Amino acid sequence: MIERASRRHLLGLGAAAASLPFMPHVARAQTGGRVVVSTWGGDYAGLLGSNIDKPILGPKNIEVTQDVGTEPARIAKLIAQRRLPRGNVDIICAQAPSCYDLNEAGLLEPLDETKVPNMRHVVPELRNNYALPHIFSPQVFIYNTERVQAPPTTFADLMADRFKGKVGLLDNSFTYIVMAAALQKTGDAMNLQAVKPELEKLVRDGNKTYTVTDAFAPALRSGEIDVGPVWQARVIFWQKAGVAVRGSFPQEGSVVYVSSMGVPKNAPNKAAAFAYLNAMLEPAAQRGFADSMGYLPTNAEATLEGEVAQRLALPEPRPKLVAPDYAKLAAARDDLNDWWRRLLDGR
Repeated sequence: MIERASRRHLLGLGAAAASLPFMPHVARAQTGGRVVVSTWGGDYAGLLGSNIDKPILGPKNIEVTQDVGTEPARIAKLIAQRRLPRGNVDIICAQAPSCYDLNEAGLLEPLDETKVPNMRHVVPELRNNYALPHIFSPQVFIYNTERVQAPPTTFADLMADRFKGKVGLLDNSFTYIVMAAALQKTGDAMNLQAVKPELEKLVRDGNKTYTVTDAFAPALRSGEIDVGPVWQARVIFWQKAGVAVRGSFPQEGSVVYVSSMGVPKNAPNKAAAFAYLNAMLEPAAQRGFADSMGYLPTNAEATLEGEVAQRLALPEPRPKLVAPDYAKLAAARDDLNDWWRRLLDGR
């Protein structure tokens, strides 16, 4: 999961991207029944194809072209085209905070049920009128079951001596770590300034930071780390791959990660884009992502069954799930980014 660009850097990203060559296959995808989806690559891109593009949109004669890249680079291209009457992208896939920033910058098309009928089924806590949530996952503590007999049950446990030097931290989603620490210490995930001293100690205690989420699994397997905050979906995904890990839910509650999709205001094929969003919310497509990647559906009617339902089931009593306040996060993000970079550079 790629950490979204800060709002302070949106225009800078756009200027930097203005000189980038636009991909020829993207330019060709502006006519007819084609829709261009700006997305991450890897498993996610493959699952878009197998769960949405081919089975749902194929019979409707909508051809999907994927514009694959990192989230900051794709957002930069979108910003670079903001003044064009017709851009090159119909759908932008991004983390929920990035979509909030893009909407605040006036770049996303308003959405409602007349455009995307399946919006009526979106989980209310995750719904907005500018970007639809595709999948979500709560933050948990992953731990190696072969080396950890008493798993952490609260964020404060990560700072205990027994885990010193053995905690993994994701640099690319550090703001969620800050929110988790704030939720435990103050009861408010957005009280971000209150936990800087604790997190500074956590980083300087010899614990490891990783720029790529996939680096967590080999580190847990090798013994480089034993525990760390990650998404429940990642725990499930790595369990399926044979890694000896489990996840424990924080007693204070779990901050949720949301992957969203929006439509740029200058999308060349808005009708196809709305059809894509509607297909993304179809129960069959939602179940496909749950089965393959371990992310929970955002469509309340996409009920899970059998082994998939057991694997993704939340524990009882049901843990408290906390959605970030994206407006507050945006207001604090530049300061947090500067602080975090100085912290990592100075240890």
